[in-house]
Amino acid sequence: MKQAILTPLRRTALCLMLAFSAPVLADERLQIPRAARAPVLADYVGKLPADAGVEIKGFRQYAPGDGEPSLLETKAYLSYDDEHLYAVFVCKDDPALVRARIARREDLPGDDAVQLEIDSFNDKQRSFRFYANPYGVQMDAKHTEGLGDDFNFDTQWQSDGKITPDGYVVTMAIPFKSLRFSRADVQNWGIAVGRIVPRLNEFSYWPYITKRQAAFVPQLAPVQIPEPITSGRNIQLIPYGYVGRSRALNGRDPANTFWERDDKNQAGLDAKLVLADKFALDLTYKPDFSEVESDEPQVLIDKRYEVLFPEKRPFFLENSGFFTTPQPLFFSRRIAEPRYGARLTGREGHWSVGGLLMDDLAPGEALPRDSRDYGKTARIAVARVQNDFAGDSNVGVLLTDRKFGQQSNRVAGVDLRYKIDENWVLSSQLAHSKSSLEGKPDHSGRLAFVEASRSDRNFNYAGQYLDITRDFDPALAFIPRTDIRQTTQTASYLWNFPDAPWLVSAGPSIKAVGTRDQENVLQDWSSDAFFSVNGLRATTFEAHKLDGFEKYAGLDFRKSGYSLAASTEWLSWLTGWVTVGQNEVINYQPAPGIAPFLGDARSVSANLKFTPVAQFRVEQTLYWNDLRTQAGVAGMPTGSMVYRELLSRTKLRYQHSRFLAAHLILDYSHLKTNRALTGIEGGKRLTGDLLFSYVLSPGTTAYAGYTDRQENLQLIGNPQLLQRTRDLDMHTGRKVFVKFSYLFQL
Repeated sequence: MKQAILTPLRRTALCLMLAFSAPVLADERLQIPRAARAPVLADYVGKLPADAGVEIKGFRQYAPGDGEPSLLETKAYLSYDDEHLYAVFVCKDDPALVRARIARREDLPGDDAVQLEIDSFNDKQRSFRFYANPYGVQMDAKHTEGLGDDFNFDTQWQSDGKITPDGYVVTMAIPFKSLRFSRADVQNWGIAVGRIVPRLNEFSYWPYITKRQAAFVPQLAPVQIPEPITSGRNIQLIPYGYVGRSRALNGRDPANTFWERDDKNQAGLDAKLVLADKFALDLTYKPDFSEVESDEPQVLIDKRYEVLFPEKRPFFLENSGFFTTPQPLFFSRRIAEPRYGARLTGREGHWSVGGLLMDDLAPGEALPRDSRDYGKTARIAVARVQNDFAGDSNVGVLLTDRKFGQQSNRVAGVDLRYKIDENWVLSSQLAHSKSSLEGKPDHSGRLAFVEASRSDRNFNYAGQYLDITRDFDPALAFIPRTDIRQTTQTASYLWNFPDAPWLVSAGPSIKAVGTRDQENVLQDWSSDAFFSVNGLRATTFEAHKLDGFEKYAGLDFRKSGYSLAASTEWLSWLTGWVTVGQNEVINYQPAPGIAPFLGDARSVSANLKFTPVAQFRVEQTLYWNDLRTQAGVAGMPTGSMVYRELLSRTKLRYQHSRFLAAHLILDYSHLKTNRALTGIEGGKRLTGDLLFSYVLSPGTTAYAGYTDRQENLQLIGNPQLLQRTRDLDMHTGRKVFVKFSYLFQL
């Protein structure tokens, strides 16, 4: 699920599934028994131990049916001891049809899987989600109503799995140290268990959970642990060591190029202290993220507004949901190079709190050496408080503060989520920013947002209004556009076909966006009307009709186009998606002396995953874009190329075991431009990343990596001048590193 591209059906489904015991009625509270000993997987293969735990069966479909009995038999067994909550899943199936890979942690999309969901505060708004495939490969997440799943959550737990002659068996052991809960003599939680069968598009739960209600967590079954439990002392220390050598070409001035070397030997520390079983204090000193995989390719050429690249650094990902708001006022990638940081998150009753203190070395290092603020650090503080009320509603406040030299930026915001009924939810947000810079007057701005959304099994709707003034300046937010008054309307209707042999659902959708500035002048509008068909094995087809208008550089442009998309997981060893389209696109960066103009754009994007054996996968992603003139421009005839771009990412991954792996990533980009029509410079680049990893658990890891970058550059002439060439003639960057860390749990 931590992937750049995920079908909506799978993302929704990999949320959760629940199981219920036959003798327990729907309105009774299920009591979880104490285990005499920790469950052992072998005891559940072809037999059942006497102390198996409370049995849960009678799984019912969440999709494709609604409440229909699951097509395959599943039973789950729950128990606990002083330190763990245990879940064992016995899943019946033809073993030849079970889809499973020996993969790295979190890499479960497309596999058969089981799930345990826990609402440990019983607040009916948040839950922990634990998944495992038939080999015991893990994935976990935090779910928050109104915000969705946070698959960046990683915690310590144990799992095992085995494919059997009549299906598969999975065991889970969740340490109480990995959960957060209130201290009490009796623990009353919400729990669900479930199963995912990709080839049938089936997601089944116990208890019965339906899409006819907008919220998922309130539908969990009430369970009880009939005695006090505690996580005990819970302190985690993760020291790490890093040794790296790198060399990169600095070619910002083609006439004065030089090599930058960085010989880095560094040690750092991450620490976590859990307070009263409910709060977590995370500390970090000199964090390093060398092992983090590079960003997935995105089409950036000729984009008018900033493109979002999601956060991937572990320290910022953990518990990031505590700082999430409808419009993202805190975007952690604004902190580029932290040296130290502290974060406090947790819950007390109906209140949840989050706080972050951190520095950032990057602003001071980016300045000239003779600057007054060269070498100084930015100081950053973020705080959020949220109160839950009326069952599934909440109100929150977020404050951010950034100081660097004589500059300061503060943002304060309040947001509300109110559940009107089982289908309708109202969300709103107000924010105010104030920025100060020495020698200039302070300036401030505001943001207002409101959304009404409806969701059920067939009809879904969302209406939004966003108002941002020109001077709204949130330094730590991701707000790519200001000076707008924008309305967005989305609606969809799906017909479900539970008795069809292949077809699951089909229906139309539309999204319409209109934007005016603060003077009420129309800036742009767009519409995307499409029809989708969803079949078994995550097979989808979509046809889109695109229309729009945009005002740019004082000119009005009317645009239209179309796109077609398809995806499938029909074969267990080969999955993929493809999108083709043709649209009218503005050339935002024309050559000097030429006004922006409308061109004909064609695009193709595709992804293919080939898994010949359970331990090896090849993934290929391609993006191709081409822009041509609609009429003669600057003496060039109709149909002349403005630019053509090819982006390619090839991933080869070998997973020797659940813990030991190697991957090779090859990123290639080739941008060909017509400098008579565009001001964008072309070029070629090939980057190779080789990484060997041993990940025993989150925190106990070892990595060895090598990166090499080549470009179509060469130093030519006397004196030498950096110039573009036809081929990849120069290695412009190399890096090799070794990093290791170890988790001490005290």
